[in-house]
Amino acid sequence: MNKMIFRSSFIGGLFTSLLLLSGCSMIQVSQDYDPKADFTQLHSYQWLPADMQTKPKASDFEKTNPLIAKRIETALVHELSLKGQSIVDKGADAYITYHISSMSKIRSSPVTTSIGFGTGMGSGVYTGFGFQTGSDVEQYQEGQLIVDVLSLKGQLLWRGTSSTPLEDHSTPEETTQLVNEIMQKLMAQYPPKK
Repeated sequence: MNKMIFRSSFIGGLFTSLLLLSGCSMIQVSQDYDPKADFTQLHSYQWLPADMQTKPKASDFEKTNPLIAKRIETALVHELSLKGQSIVDKGADAYITYHISSMSKIRSSPVTTSIGFGTGMGSGVYTGFGFQTGSDVEQYQEGQLIVDVLSLKGQLLWRGTSSTPLEDHSTPEETTQLVNEIMQKLMAQYPPKK
């Protein structure tokens, strides 16, 4: 098995085991865009052809993870339709594509402090001060979904990036719900408000 297929299968496996740690608030989004682009002229989009895609390619991900790719594409089409925009086969105003990746991250418990006061049976007053360093360190996977809008000449016009901690899930419905939540939050930034 070549390295690209293995990596794509690994990433797909992570996305098939999605469950947000504590709901939608864990989804972080950001955007970047070309301030000279006129987004008011973009109403229809075509999937970016595979030969124009950069790694990690959506076309490679779709081959190895067709169920997750279908969820992502369906969610993206839905979010565009809410804006009065659509995906077409030809005659589009721009191209659209997505990228998926994951990375290992480390998190630890924060340092905590406490102060206590009390009195004893005698005449004394007692005080105490304590602190605890974060002793719990854990490694986790963070998934990243990126959506790109490009001009018909292939120039990047807009990029929306989302990152989400990943954990195991038990049903395809949970995966679908998470993909929909990520795409909704991600595409709420598009088109950018200058």
